[in-house]
Amino acid sequence: MIESFELLAKNIAELEAKVGARKGFFARLLEEDDWSFVIKLHALFEAACTHLLLYHFDEPNLSSVIGRLELSGRSTGKVEMLGKLELLGKEKRRFISSLSELRNSLVHDVRNAEFAFEAFVGSLEPKQLRLFAVSFSPYESTIRKFAESPIFEKNVAPQLIKQAQVESVIDRAKAAPKTHLWLGAYDVLSSILEMYGYSDYRKWARSDDIFSGEDDGEF
Repeated sequence: MIESFELLAKNIAELEAKVGARKGFFARLLEEDDWSFVIKLHALFEAACTHLLLYHFDEPNLSSVIGRLELSGRSTGKVEMLGKLELLGKEKRRFISSLSELRNSLVHDVRNAEFAFEAFVGSLEPKQLRLFAVSFSPYESTIRKFAESPIFEKNVAPQLIKQAQVESVIDRAKAAPKTHLWLGAYDVLSSILEMYGYSDYRKWARSDDIFSGEDDGEF
């Protein structure tokens, strides 16, 4: 467990440095009131997705263009672009899109500054609660897919299967909704950090295809 927290801190610190956030920004979000937590977490994802896109394209002149794109715009947003580039998986994209929906519902009315997760979750109908719980637990959603696959099911530890059960995810979301969302955010931010290496590989493969005369027109 200690090693896990050390790795968490190291990964997030690296990402914070990349996007220009103060060290410890992500960890301190848990100390924020619930409204500020949502707004600031969304801003961190905005910065992280923008930075990854600019890194991938390696074109400074695109900075102002990409910076003005909506984070979760359905056809032209940053998350959509990262998906098309295979730099952000489906479950991760769903997390960010759900976060954007929550943020947008809060940001346009100052009265929402009193937003509280526990009251919000307590007001949800069962189907809405399930959607909230699943959308904000991308790691567990991935585990469920592995557990259901004949190829990988034997390699998934029983404790992970139990953790990933929808009922377990819903219980966690009800008991500690803010922590539930924060843990999901860590999974997505870690994935974004990993994609810098994959972006390097994609760019290397692209240049190799060009110089070998096998360019297929994809980036």
